[in-house]
Amino acid sequence: MKNLLCSLVLALTLLSCGGSDVATTTATASFHVGGTGGSRLPMKRKSGSRLSAGDIYLVSPNKAKITFTSIVYRDASGTTILTSELTDCVVTYDRSKASGAALLDCPFTAPQGVEIAQVAVYFDKTLQFLIDDGTTGIYSTTSGFTTTDPGEPEYFTYTITIGSGTSRSTPVIFPTPITIAAGETPTLYITTDMIHTMGLSVDAGGTTLSIEDNTDPVALFGGLNLGTSQIYTTATTIDSVKTSGVYQLRLFTDSSNNPLYIFGSSFCGSDDGPKGAWASPPIGAKIGGWLGKASSTLAWALPTSTDYTTYNAYFTMAEATNIGDGTTLNCKAATSPPAPTDGKTYASGAPTMDSPTAYSLTLRAK
Repeated sequence: MKNLLCSLVLALTLLSCGGSDVATTTATASFHVGGTGGSRLPMKRKSGSRLSAGDIYLVSPNKAKITFTSIVYRDASGTTILTSELTDCVVTYDRSKASGAALLDCPFTAPQGVEIAQVAVYFDKTLQFLIDDGTTGIYSTTSGFTTTDPGEPEYFTYTITIGSGTSRSTPVIFPTPITIAAGETPTLYITTDMIHTMGLSVDAGGTTLSIEDNTDPVALFGGLNLGTSQIYTTATTIDSVKTSGVYQLRLFTDSSNNPLYIFGSSFCGSDDGPKGAWASPPIGAKIGGWLGKASSTLAWALPTSTDYTTYNAYFTMAEATNIGDGTTLNCKAATSPPAPTDGKTYASGAPTMDSPTAYSLTLRAK
């Protein structure tokens, strides 16, 4: 559980704000649902079940209300170009909607005529969640989480405890820096994913649950076209599961299914350092990983340090097509994994590895 939650913490790194005087234009932040698990047949709802005291569950909120506060533009070095505030941008995430479904459009301001390498999307650390898991029997109320079916689950308000300040941010790295020309009114598409992002621990009585420390429940990524997220996991469902023995990967892609960012559990002994890889060579500002796809094989490397100069391990995995399809993640511990042939990403060819460690994963959401 610690590894799963810490991967989210490391992925959603807080970045500093700032601003400068540059020419601007109007833009739109368009929020969309990430990967979902497809339709399911209704099942009899559990109520009053006694869960095992001390167990920790990975839970997928059914709905959430998230207040987005600003978008910060940065260059390749991480220097702030412009900070654009968002007004009344309260997004209601709804897992029952289809993957890619629109949630909300929010206007903001974008810089013109300067090279933009990355943006940071900020949201308020106080959020509201609704959990209605009749399969396991976990429900939210205004006062917390229970195994007794309330009939109509209610939103629970939670404030993320990680970091200082009142907001969290997610960095979005463009595979190639962009420049917004005069007259353009760009749209930034933001994929919102909350599958298996909350850790809930069971109390001694077995009927009440509380949120685990270091829970970072909002997974985001974005780009200039509508992408999606995918969940590869050892779990058998995207509903609540015990964390023991669960490994997972969360992959964000663009509209052409090109990988943009991947993060997840500590595979192959990659316990130290960042758990995420971008479709980018090391460029400073905590960015790197060489993530790429060649002939339907994903490949990336994870570092021991935030500058991505020394490494823990490198990975390859054949992408799955349909929800329920299985695949094998191969990894190998290495301080100096093979660099991409083009020096940029493994889209130029996946590395080979002898005697890898293998994990069987299933695509559960896309």
